[in-house]
Amino acid sequence: PVERASLDLEPLQRFHKLENTEYYDQTIFGPESGRLEFEATVSTSVDQIAIAPGYLQKEWTENDRRYFHYRMDAPIENYFSFMSGRYEALKTMHRGVSIEIYYHKTHGMNVPRMQQAVADSIDYFSENFGPYQHKQARIIEFPGYRDFAQSFPNTIAFSERIGFITDLSDESAIDQVYYVTAHEMAHQWWGGQVDGANVQGSTVITETLAQYSALMLTCKKYGDKKLRSILRFELDRYLRGRTQELVEELPLMRVENQPYIHYRKGSIAVMSLIDLLGEEKMNRALADFLAEFRFSDNPYPTTIDLLAYINREADEKEQEFIASIFSEISLYDLKAKELTVAALDNDEYEVTFTVDARRFEANGSGMETEAGLSEMIDIGLFLDNPDELSGGEEASAESRLVYLQKHEITGGENVIKVIVPEKPLYAGIDPFIKLIDRDSADNIIKL
Repeated sequence: PVERASLDLEPLQRFHKLENTEYYDQTIFGPESGRLEFEATVSTSVDQIAIAPGYLQKEWTENDRRYFHYRMDAPIENYFSFMSGRYEALKTMHRGVSIEIYYHKTHGMNVPRMQQAVADSIDYFSENFGPYQHKQARIIEFPGYRDFAQSFPNTIAFSERIGFITDLSDESAIDQVYYVTAHEMAHQWWGGQVDGANVQGSTVITETLAQYSALMLTCKKYGDKKLRSILRFELDRYLRGRTQELVEELPLMRVENQPYIHYRKGSIAVMSLIDLLGEEKMNRALADFLAEFRFSDNPYPTTIDLLAYINREADEKEQEFIASIFSEISLYDLKAKELTVAALDNDEYEVTFTVDARRFEANGSGMETEAGLSEMIDIGLFLDNPDELSGGEEASAESRLVYLQKHEITGGENVIKVIVPEKPLYAGIDPFIKLIDRDSADNIIKL
């Protein structure tokens, strides 16, 4: 962008505008996108297994080559992979789906964790969004030349570096294997069953909703402590990404395939919707959205459609907050300033917690303007520092929580007084990271 400007050239257009209906009949893959009947015969070395989307119809050996014939039973997106290797395989059945993990023979330590994540994904996503469309769910390892995983129809390519040889011995750390597996399985719904039109915001439908699905599943398995760790990681990456933007930061609903927005900011945004609407309403909105556009290709949906379904579950005040998340670049500056605790005669404690709170709106260049603030925000009191709690069940953030309630917070200094049955040693504003805070490190204060 800088070089183009120095040559007096117009900026490159990264994406078509959200309102440009001309591109609603294609995905980000362009005019070649769309669904097709898939069938393939793949040959490989005689000691390897070749894998493609679809179901194995026939396997044979000829002229010292091994052949595999695959056919998919329904049209799939024009987006698929071919893989081959000397694989071991773990195969199990779950709710009528064959879960298959193909891996190098010395890389089996995390395979059961992947299998469980696939099974849990099938359960939660099917029950809350709609049925899984395939009879198989396969994960295939590839060498660590790259460190990503990518979801194709009934097939997930998964680097050894971020799954198969990941060290999971630290139980307090984020379970990356479970989380990434859940994210890639979510793409069988978000991307596999519904895809976004080739305009701004399309990656919200595929990537942000996959993030939401993985976050919910991880929270179900590991609780709020792990969720807080993930959201803090995502928030830090979003704030860092803003500083490296070369063209223009855009609101979430107009994201132009900017990972720091659709992955990082998107994670915080969708979990703030859970806090606002609740899991039942949010999942109902997503299920209704998916039901309308499932396998639709003319038109493909946009974030305008997605927000319409979410707003159906919200009242007028809640819709204002939703608009600030998706249509604006909003940031908060929440600071814990002072904490005092006084013992009462009845073995209870009066807590006085002073916070400073401000909200800002930014433009695409990062210029921030202070905006009004009057919102219900979490105030939490803890027996231990929520940043340092271990991952063990007995020391989860919830079990060490003395108090967690929403209070109306306005711009400037706010003083919160509450009476609690135990003496807290830490207090925090938005302690579970439900808002885009410019510095989440100053949200917690010690007595």
